[in-house]
Amino acid sequence: MGLRSKRGGKMIKQLESSSGSKLKDFIAQDNARNYFIRLGLESDKDVFKSVYVELDGSEQYQAALFHRASGNLQFYAKDSFEVSGFASIIKKLEFGCLIGPASFCDKFIDKDLFESIKDGAILAALTDRKRQYDFESFPEVTSLRIGDLEEVETLYKEVFESFSPLDVMKEKLKSGRGRGVLIREGNQIIAVAQSEFESPKSALIVGVATRPGYERRGLATMCLEVLCKELMQEGKNLFLQYDNIDAGRIYERLGFMAFDRVRHYRSR
Repeated sequence: MGLRSKRGGKMIKQLESSSGSKLKDFIAQDNARNYFIRLGLESDKDVFKSVYVELDGSEQYQAALFHRASGNLQFYAKDSFEVSGFASIIKKLEFGCLIGPASFCDKFIDKDLFESIKDGAILAALTDRKRQYDFESFPEVTSLRIGDLEEVETLYKEVFESFSPLDVMKEKLKSGRGRGVLIREGNQIIAVAQSEFESPKSALIVGVATRPGYERRGLATMCLEVLCKELMQEGKNLFLQYDNIDAGRIYERLGFMAFDRVRHYRSR
């Protein structure tokens, strides 16, 4: 419904629903950039008010604009896309921020859409899949179980502004879409790291956290190293997002290198 633009065999249209498998498959091509979009698509709630997609002459998706119920916009493009066509749609929408990777969202900067731009999370990839970590095992590090997740949620509330809901984390472990490792001291979890949206070729590292009061002991790094080693042994390319500079230094030391950056483009 709602044809918006058509140029050179390409067109932009509004989808009737965000639940289609074709849209999910398109977004899953780049989980590193689309982590929060994918979480929205996997949710049982009505996360998106509207979705607009660009199709090429073969009806294949080339780009997608998401208008979240929260009021913010998110955007993803596979390659080149109809910048002016999407800009025209964005101008008609009421939104707080467009949140997305600079690699393609910066193309909207000269379209008189934004009042200000703020840098957000850094996107990084493990660039050396043959990396050998200097340990055989960390006996303190154990696998994350479904029964641990309520405690993990409590820990995350202490250290993160936002994170995957409890039901999403449970579904992830049940479905095998992701996994996790943790360290306990006494009867409490003091460090944790998880993966998400695993495929045969890739995985995202998410939810790396240390309980307040236990920082600077290398606990989260232990979890991260164990998890990365396990995933690399399965041949997966690894990606993550971070906005904490101290955490970024650890990730760089472990071989993660920045390849893009999320930006927040505030509406006029």
